[in-house]
Amino acid sequence: MNLITLVENNCKSCLKCVRSCPTKSIRFERNHPYIIEEECIHCGKCYLCCPQSAKQIHSDLNQVKKWLAEGQKVVISIAPSFQVVWDNFSQLKKDLLDLGFYAVEETARGAYVVSGQYMKLLEEKKMENIIETCCPSIVEMIEKEYPSLVKYLSPVASPMITHGRMLKEKYPDAKVVFLSPCIAKQAEIQDERFKGAVDAVISMPQMDEWIALHEKEAITEEKEENIARIYPISGGIIKTLSDLNGYKSLAVEGIQRCRTLLSALESGELKGYFFELNACEGGCLGGPYLLAYQNHEWVAQSRISENESAEKILATDTPLAKAEFRERPVEKKEFSEEEIESVLGSMGKGDHSKRLDCGACGYDTCRAKAIAVLEGKSDPQHCLPYALERAQSEANLIIQHSPNGIIVLDAAHKVKEINPMALRLLGLQNYSVKGFEVEAILPSSQLSQLLSSDFKDVKYLVEELRGGEKVCDIAVMPVMEEQAFVLILMDVTQRREEEARIKKIRKDTIESTQKVIDKQMRVVQEIASLLGETTAETKVVLTKLNKAFDGDDLNE
Repeated sequence: MNLITLVENNCKSCLKCVRSCPTKSIRFERNHPYIIEEECIHCGKCYLCCPQSAKQIHSDLNQVKKWLAEGQKVVISIAPSFQVVWDNFSQLKKDLLDLGFYAVEETARGAYVVSGQYMKLLEEKKMENIIETCCPSIVEMIEKEYPSLVKYLSPVASPMITHGRMLKEKYPDAKVVFLSPCIAKQAEIQDERFKGAVDAVISMPQMDEWIALHEKEAITEEKEENIARIYPISGGIIKTLSDLNGYKSLAVEGIQRCRTLLSALESGELKGYFFELNACEGGCLGGPYLLAYQNHEWVAQSRISENESAEKILATDTPLAKAEFRERPVEKKEFSEEEIESVLGSMGKGDHSKRLDCGACGYDTCRAKAIAVLEGKSDPQHCLPYALERAQSEANLIIQHSPNGIIVLDAAHKVKEINPMALRLLGLQNYSVKGFEVEAILPSSQLSQLLSSDFKDVKYLVEELRGGEKVCDIAVMPVMEEQAFVLILMDVTQRREEEARIKKIRKDTIESTQKVIDKQMRVVQEIASLLGETTAETKVVLTKLNKAFDGDDLNE
């Protein structure tokens, strides 16, 4: 199951997640970034940086609510960083019991046992270096990217897993839930090596919202000292140990700084150290789920530090804190220099001067980007300088060869840019007119009046240029954000001439037709006149003939 998934409808493919991902475990498919689960260390950087809320984290909240609704026994372990969100454990415990949880305990109890295991390793002094294993993101990164350093991982489970096992032993028929500041804890409970220790994880913000929906009665906090409560602060784990037994100690925060340390360790430069490594800056108080509570971090650190005076932890041994870690390197294909150079060439970076290593694509170098393309992770078009250069080149090509004249004016109506076609239409091929007032090259009262008015939409004018030799439709577009104007001159001279020719043909045709009609009318009238005369004569003849047949006197 993928812990972090993509909400495609929200994603704008801005590459911010790629730039933020420390392991580059993101592959672009269908122009969207998808996480490669086997390479991911679940640090949550992509989730935190996404401005479009396009990353979604798997949640166990509904499952926990269902268990409670069914009346199942559910106990909850609360991470020591809870004080970033809640300043009163007694109040938090009561609120959780009111929600239906059977028992509420601090994960610090498990952390206390874990520190006892670290003390035992320090006393035994069998390991050349010891890396504590509380941060699952760091453990995953070492197993996948630094397999040679797995031997330095302490064989000790995290406080969450250890406390989960303790709760399972104490409440064998209960579901165990962990209240977490950390996304990686959700991946840790899915690890087969720790299966069954913890059944579900709820983020602290989710719990904060859930509690806020219910009425609660305020109670006074009951103070309880436990040095393991300082686990979330920087160097907190080291501070719980009573004696390093000759080992030196280093606490390092942030994935990039941890990488630098691991590289030094890999080269054999560091020996005899106990390392406390945390993926989040600020320790667990800087966990990804606590980002919304940043202003509370310093107060929480102050409150947590009050436990530093508690009794330090001595060596203990218990199977509940045991863990085994293994090498599980991510296999990556090797590519030849020819293949890499070929991709660089296809991205317009055949010349070394074009390899800017700007990091805008999410990769530190152009070479790393080319390798990502070969791995099928990245789109070669995701290169900002190349895209800008190509867009500018294409835009210039279009403008220079446009069949329309294009003039760009500044706010003072002076020429900023003018293309060859505009110069031809205005008869200015032999002049440099940049910086000229537009009226000097295109005198037009209606254009001057328009530019002096406050208009926001495209306006159209018709102007005769060069003494009527050319006729142009002119589109005038204001570019508000640039305080500029764009004039597009469309030569309609030929069209107007064609329209005039067609109009003359129509007029000539109508005149010719009228002449034919008039002539036909005259002919008709002449025929009608002749027919009238012959008809009268015929009538007279017929009348006489009729009388002849009747015996009448024809002379009457």
